[in-house]
Amino acid sequence: MKKNILNIKGATAISKSEQSEINGGAVWNLGGRDLSLCGCDCAGRVTGPFYCQFEIGCLQVYTCDDAQAS
Repeated sequence: MKKNILNIKGATAISKSEQSEINGGAVWNLGGRDLSLCGCDCAGRVTGPFYCQFEIGCLQVYTCDDAQAS
């Protein structure tokens, strides 16, 4: 398998010590997304543009009808 990977143009093998120096992980570039448009509705569902479901979570389910709260 290592030989197949090294056949990729520009790919090189790195040592274990070089691997241990790598930091970071996946980065989600918001690309101009406005998280202030994201929110939760009374049933605990994520509201706003499509990307909001990937950015926030609505943990508490509640009702907004004050008449039912009594």
